[in-house]
Amino acid sequence: MQSGREETKQRVVRHRAKVAAQGARRVEVTVPAQDVGIVKAVAGALRTGGDEARRVRNALASLTAVEPARTGAELLAFLRASPLVGEDVTIERDRTPGRVVDFE
Repeated sequence: MQSGREETKQRVVRHRAKVAAQGARRVEVTVPAQDVGIVKAVAGALRTGGDEARRVRNALASLTAVEPARTGAELLAFLRASPLVGEDVTIERDRTPGRVVDFE
C-alpha cells in the first residue's frame, strides 16, 4: 500500500509525462514580483493556443529575435555596433580549477 506522499508523487509523474507527450515543456523562471502576473498570463495564452497564442508569440518574437550572423562581414558589423565599442575592456578566461567532485 502506498502512502499519501508516494501516491501524490506518482500522480505528478504521470501528469508531467502526459504533458510532455503532448509536446509541452515545463520551465521555471525567476522574475521580479511585479511581473509574475504578466509571465503567468503569457504562459497561459501560449498554452491555450489559437489566435491569442499566435499574437503573443509574434509580439515576443519581434522583441527577442536576433538573427545569427551568416557571414564574417555580418559578424563584424554586429561587433562594431556593440555599445562596448571604444571602451577599454579586458576579457580573460577564468583559470580556476573548478571544484572537486567525488563520484563514489
